[in-house]
Amino acid sequence: MFTAPGDEASHLAERIKNVVNHRSTNAPRSQQKRIGLSEVGEMCVRKTSYKLLDWKKTNPSTDPWASISGTAIHAWLADAFNDAYDGEENKLYLVEHPVRVTAELAGTADLFDIENKMVIDHKCVGATAMKSRKQGGMTHQQRVQINLYALGIEREFGVGSVEKVALAFYPLGGRLDGLYTIVENFNRKLALDSIQRLEDTQVLLWQLDPEANPNHWKLIPSAPNQTCSYCPWYLPSSKDISIGCPGQENAA
Repeated sequence: MFTAPGDEASHLAERIKNVVNHRSTNAPRSQQKRIGLSEVGEMCVRKTSYKLLDWKKTNPSTDPWASISGTAIHAWLADAFNDAYDGEENKLYLVEHPVRVTAELAGTADLFDIENKMVIDHKCVGATAMKSRKQGGMTHQQRVQINLYALGIEREFGVGSVEKVALAFYPLGGRLDGLYTIVENFNRKLALDSIQRLEDTQVLLWQLDPEANPNHWKLIPSAPNQTCSYCPWYLPSSKDISIGCPGQENAA
């Protein structure tokens, strides 16, 4: 039966969306202040700088449904892999394993395949992202993230404990037979270089002190691209970088 806009059904939809958005906005990951391992490989130094300084955001949050779906799938997968044993006693995987890379950098690795010495990260993606990963492989940011997890595992269990890193891409709205995986050798140097780059950014912020000198924001390099519209500090046509970044014109 057709339901006209503004009727009881529409009000119900709005109430549901309000509850979902409120829960998403106030989830622990959304409230995170420290930079996470998934953000270390960000190519835009300006975006990383805004994050490090916990700068006021200018861009309204994007629709949270994909993130919520991913969180729910991660929880289900964690339960499934926690039940995976070789016989009755030997676990095949470490699941949702906390890792510490440096004194300031820590995170949680989705999976560590003990026998195959492989760190695995789950990625829940839509059709466009899935196509991009099949054509272009991991993004730089994803590669840095998974190798940082591997470095954390190695620092806990010793050199030689990790040999491979992998991403498993699960199709949102698709079928399980659409699962796509990428496996690479553990790249310790990439992980260490990314840590150094983050530390260099912290030094740059200390030297420029944009909190005390707002005009110095323009000296912090940016890397405009088509994903700028998803940045929390994106502000189209902004002339004042201390308020927000104009990013790439006509960003998707």
